[in-house]
Amino acid sequence: MENIDPSVYERADEGLLRLIEKAKVSALSEEEYDQYEASLKYLEDEIDMEQHGYERGMEEGMKQGLVEGERTANLRTAKRMKEKGLGMDDIAEITGLSHREIEKL
Repeated sequence: MENIDPSVYERADEGLLRLIEKAKVSALSEEEYDQYEASLKYLEDEIDMEQHGYERGMEEGMKQGLVEGERTANLRTAKRMKEKGLGMDDIAEITGLSHREIEKL
């Protein structure tokens, strides 16, 4: 394997690269193979953790966006209700906003 010209790797397609990797792996000693397997397991775990973190971040971002969107809609609604002369208690009950938030509008 050491005799393979480096340019072969540059020109090789995915299939050939996999075959070369298999040939290298089959030439490993038992101890080297165990280290190789442990390295692969570590990389798989790392990828899984990254994917989980990405999915969790997306989920949290979506939730936060929904909450902020609802709050913005409630503020706009409360402002219109206030302009129409509805009472503070009614606006607060309908929108879920506090009296202080409504007063600022």
